Amino acid sequence: MIQMPEKELESFSVPDLASDRNWEELLVSIWNSLKVKSRRFKESQIRSVELKFYPYRNGNHSVSFHNGLLTAKFHSSLMEAREEIILSFVRLLISKLLGLKPKQIWKEEVAEFLNSLPESGSANFKKLKENGVVYDLRVILEKISSYYFPKMDTKLLSIGWADRLGKRRLGSYEKRNMNIRISPILDHKEVPLYVLEHVVHHEILHHILPSRIKNGQNSIHSPEFKRKEKEYVRYREAINWLKMEYPKFLMGHQKEIGHRLRSEFYG
Repeated sequence: MIQMPEKELESFSVPDLASDRNWEELLVSIWNSLKVKSRRFKESQIRSVELKFYPYRNGNHSVSFHNGLLTAKFHSSLMEAREEIILSFVRLLISKLLGLKPKQIWKEEVAEFLNSLPESGSANFKKLKENGVVYDLRVILEKISSYYFPKMDTKLLSIGWADRLGKRRLGSYEKRNMNIRISPILDHKEVPLYVLEHVVHHEILHHILPSRIKNGQNSIHSPEFKRKEKEYVRYREAINWLKMEYPKFLMGHQKEIGHRLRSEFYG
């Protein structure tokens, strides 16, 4: 999301469960390696394993143990995850079950993995208009992506003018639908093209650099994000315009753009 702060702009189908990996063996192995540190489960023995995979993003990822039965429920995409992600995922869940303090790196890797999954209901959203009164957002998206992100498939991204007149929130990225929304307040001949390009560039970065968990905090604009943001060739000009000229622009044209929005041009 890109906003105007006080001082500076900062911005399934279920797959076949057949796999070379022996999940039951993996679960038992990690359980046995961690249980030695657990007071309650130190002498517990696994007699059988029940493993279930679910397609939905917000399901309960869990591991439970009762009378020798270890039951594990995972998101189906975990089957295709990197080995280190799988190990961290299983270790994290089992350590919590055993009453142990999980390692921070496990938390971070699992959080990043879950954060990368598409959410349910991604098809249920309103497609917004790309072509505005002055600017065509699809043209801008294609231009920025071809120059700065040539390996990115722009067909995966939708972009459009928001149906609300955001004065501080100039752009946002919705991961669930992989959709970029730009405030229609910027669709004006007195707003420089490089400002629109900067905002779109910023939101594309949210698409390719998802937020990470660092020291227990959700890092949205990481150092890497801020470094890449400055790669836009007119970054400083855009920042200066938003700081110095944007407030004046708002005073002079807010009513005009508000009227245009109420006419449902962007709907």
